[in-house]
Amino acid sequence: MQQKGQSSDLVLAELKKRRAQDNRYGDGKILCSMCTKPHLIAKKAYELFFESNLGDQGLFPAAAQLEREVMAQLASLLNGKSAGGFIVSGGTEANLLSLQVANKTAGVTRPEVVLPQSAHFSFTKICGLLNLKPVYAPLDNSFTVDPSAVEKLITENTVAIIGTAGTAELGVVDPISTLSEIALQHNVYLHVDAAFGGLVIPFIEKMNIAFDFQIEGVKSITVDPHKMGMSAIPAGGILFRNHKMLDALKTETPYLTENFQYTFVGTRTGASAASTWAVFRALGKDGYQKIVADCIKNTKLLSNGVRASGFSLLCEPTLNILAFRGENTKRLAERLWGRGWFVAYIPRYDCIRIVVMPHVKQKHIFAFLSALKSEKL
Repeated sequence: MQQKGQSSDLVLAELKKRRAQDNRYGDGKILCSMCTKPHLIAKKAYELFFESNLGDQGLFPAAAQLEREVMAQLASLLNGKSAGGFIVSGGTEANLLSLQVANKTAGVTRPEVVLPQSAHFSFTKICGLLNLKPVYAPLDNSFTVDPSAVEKLITENTVAIIGTAGTAELGVVDPISTLSEIALQHNVYLHVDAAFGGLVIPFIEKMNIAFDFQIEGVKSITVDPHKMGMSAIPAGGILFRNHKMLDALKTETPYLTENFQYTFVGTRTGASAASTWAVFRALGKDGYQKIVADCIKNTKLLSNGVRASGFSLLCEPTLNILAFRGENTKRLAERLWGRGWFVAYIPRYDCIRIVVMPHVKQKHIFAFLSALKSEKL
């Protein structure tokens, strides 16, 4: 730290200079991210509640009320009338809290978790933190987890089964209903990681994919407003089927205005809750349906163009995530990056993966397809 401070003008000038080095969602070239440019009102709401701390809610009752209202809206959207939860730092913390509840309530000395091979990498971190043994179930030809394989992997040490509604790599949805039947039969906790799909699937017209609390065996759901919810970062979300389940997370906080905390992170900005609340209020279901419809339409446009360029899709897109491959796909991904197109390369599938977020418009898709064709020539 320097000895003397600088003027605000100099500090801000330096920040603007450094900010110019970062890529911007609005350029339409960030094709690998599950986050997007937040809704304009998200920024304004964030600034209004910039000082609030949800870790000390007695001091910031308005922010705490906004969080309760946001979680009630998410619970209603995901068919969980009695569900309760919190705005957290992201999907990783949400998944951590779900497995903490599963582990504590199971009372197993050598706990194991059955995960799809497609499970998010956050579960690797979580298993290490909670001393859980990860047991991976294979995928079928559609890249969803094989339920029969999951059932065979369940033992007396299994504390939880994980299903994903919108995998991070391919955007597919595991057969949650079937996993629920298995979980109920074996009396095992079922957590659904819908960090991405939770704010996509409910808004896709005529999509009858069951993944939420309408399925009896689902105990908890991760859903992230800072992804397709277009809230400001960070705004993850965790919901449990009922409030009683939160007792497994209760930690005494003797010197704060609240007697207990339930999240892993103690100090939590109320600005995230306010940001999410504002976007929910500004868009409503109709607004989200339009945004998701545009993303799905653009995904179809991109998939048709990719095929026409001579590449093959790994699977038909379920959500607004697309994966394709060709000859020397890794090299192609590197060349696209060199031209400023930020795609993701998935080694285990040898494919390029693109997430068609709200900041990706038709003009960006046509420009990308042009770049793709020129690389193939």
